[in-house]
Amino acid sequence: MAAVQDSQASGRADRANALSRQRRPPAPPAMANSADADHAGPLSRTGLATAVETRVVPWMVLAHRTPNHAGCCCDTASCVSAADIAALADEARRNDLAAALARVECHWRAGLPLDRLYLELVGPAAVQLGQMWHEDTASMAEVTVGLACLQRLIHTLGPAFHQDDLRPDPKRRILLAPMPGEQHSFALIIIAEFLRRAGWDVDCGRVLSLSALCALLKREWFALVGLSVSCTGRIDAVGGAIHALRAASRNRSLGVLVGGPLFAANPDLVVQVGADAMAIDARHAVAQAESLLSMLAPAS
Repeated sequence: MAAVQDSQASGRADRANALSRQRRPPAPPAMANSADADHAGPLSRTGLATAVETRVVPWMVLAHRTPNHAGCCCDTASCVSAADIAALADEARRNDLAAALARVECHWRAGLPLDRLYLELVGPAAVQLGQMWHEDTASMAEVTVGLACLQRLIHTLGPAFHQDDLRPDPKRRILLAPMPGEQHSFALIIIAEFLRRAGWDVDCGRVLSLSALCALLKREWFALVGLSVSCTGRIDAVGGAIHALRAASRNRSLGVLVGGPLFAANPDLVVQVGADAMAIDARHAVAQAESLLSMLAPAS
């Protein structure tokens, strides 16, 4: 049994190393380490400030944006500027979905595709909301309302974003979840949208305990699991959770993706916690999921 476990661990390490050698986006900028105030419970200002730095978009680093977009002075609709991001965050904070939608549609009609707008405008607006809390220019309630508005914005744009979706494949089924004990991340919503468009059958949005996640994996078949990890001091817990998920899974060759600022800064931790690969943004998550599935196919 020990030999089998060693062989499995060696295989996971080989897959993680192979994936890490593929072209990856650059390391995440500091501004992406913000908090997701969605569904947040009572927190002290210190605790919430820490959350603001780690939870809003842990997987969605803006690695594909054109340099200097954040400081762009361009006044054309095809250029996403810092002013656009700030304006969208303010519209979301005021729960003005109509204005937020009009802003996105203006850039869309000017030629920017929705995938870029999700990564370069909507995602950074969520980050901006976290910064507004951190700078004490928005209340906790306003941040929560703002994130909910951005989520409705993505839902409203869904039919257009998914009009060219590949047909979902039951063999390409993935469960996305925050690490048990952590809150839902806005980034998972974006990642789920990109995966669905690529033909993945995605289960996302559940905030479950470890036992509940294990029960779900035992009851339903998934090719991959993607865990969003926000807390930087829970490496042992992450490793234990991944081991439990693998043991419970109906799929004995379950692939595990992880994401979060901790892994982006320390890729070697991917193997340490027993995962197969890491993703640092929505596009990267699709590429890693596709590669990992290909590697696991012979074992399945």
